[in-house]
Order: sequence, then structure tokens, then C-alpha cells
Amino acid sequence: MTLLSVENVTMRFGGVTAVENVSLELGHDSLLGFIGPNGAGKTTLMRIITGVLHPQQGSVIFNGQDVTRWPVERRVRSGLALAQQIVRPLRSLSLVDNVALAAGAHRMANPLATLLHTDRSAERAMARELLDLVGIADVADAMPGELPLGDLKRMEVARALALEPRLLLLDEPLAGLNQTEARTMADLIGSLAGKDRSVLLIEHNIREVARICPEIYVQDNGRRLLQGPMAEVMSSPELRRAYLGGEAA
Repeated sequence: MTLLSVENVTMRFGGVTAVENVSLELGHDSLLGFIGPNGAGKTTLMRIITGVLHPQQGSVIFNGQDVTRWPVERRVRSGLALAQQIVRPLRSLSLVDNVALAAGAHRMANPLATLLHTDRSAERAMARELLDLVGIADVADAMPGELPLGDLKRMEVARALALEPRLLLLDEPLAGLNQTEARTMADLIGSLAGKDRSVLLIEHNIREVARICPEIYVQDNGRRLLQGPMAEVMSSPELRRAYLGGEAA
């Protein structure tokens, strides 16, 4: 069954078409890698899925509901969460409190109420479990400014997981990491799909996407190019043409 269906979506900015007649499907308990060259329209499509942008044409169906015109907050409450490429933690709070704040906002339906909530023991306990899940329980009480980018990226994933999503979107989580860090982060991402959670991984690191994702979606010049099993997509001449130029062999 399909959890997310993007159907014939088009997005224009003035006279520029960023996404044209794009369709994408993601099943329940799935991990889908989303790749494409620079300028392919990946960020635009991600913003359409999350509700930051509303397309001129087409629709976004999530968990059986047409969410095309829903605002971001309503989509989050329906089970969609995004881990941003650029991590922006609250620098005055420890990692555990950053994640607890996300958990509280989800459970209380009001970020201000979460800040004013004096007994956050349940949220902190959940936050520690999530920080353990993403592999940084040992620095849960550290401040963001004390930690390297790799740890902050993991915290960002934990914050998104605190929203208890059915669909977790990851926007270039490997960007800025060295090869070893990227591999361990990719291993973590590969473990997150399943148990009523799907993952859409938007990433430039094709090596790691191909290693962990059973299915891959490719976008080029704002259009859907391919979607299918990893081996089939990675061996396709269309993919080589998109990244290397020239005619498909």
C-alpha cells in the first residue's frame, strides 16, 4: 500500500518551472532514496511534500488523505516530519532538552505550552531514548556548541523522531560529514524504516544511498527520470546521462 503519493505536481516561480508534472510513490515501512544532480528540483519537491510550498498543479496524498493545501503544522500532526540539512538547535538548551521540546510540542499541540510546562520528565525520558537510538546518549546533557556536526546531525534526526512520524524526510543528512561519519549515519538511517515508519532520504551521496536504499527515485531538470529497485536504477543509462551528460548508451 502507498503511504505517500505525489501526483503530477508542477511548481513554477514566475517564468521558471522548478518541478514539472512530477510523480513519486512511497510505500508503508519503506526506505526510498531520492537523488538527482544540482538544479534537479529536489528541494522544491521536498517543500511541496512538507507543505512549505503549494503546487500550481497536481496533488500530494499522504496516508490516504489529500494534503495538497494543508499547512506544515497540520501535516506534522498527521505524521510527517522533516530533519533539516542545516541543523539549527536551540543553543541555550542541552541536546536532551532540544529533543524533549520537540516531543512536548507534538504531545501538547503548542510549543509555548511546552516551554511553560514545568514537569517535562516524560518528554526528557523519551528524548534520552531517542538520543540513545541515534547513537549519542553519552552527550545527551551537552550543549550544542560543544559538539561536532556529526552529533548535531544525529540530534536533528532525534528531534524529528520525537514527532512520532509515519513518514520521516531526511534532507541531505550526510552533507558535511567525512566518509566514516557518512557511512555510520547511513547505517543509522537504514535502520529507521519499518515498524510503521517510512523514510524518504534526499541525498547527494549516491554511494551511500545505493548501499542502504532498496528503491531509488531520480529527478533531473525538474522532472521524474526514474523510480525503481536500486540495482535497476543504478545501472540505467538514463542515470549516467543525468550525472555525466551526453547521450544514454
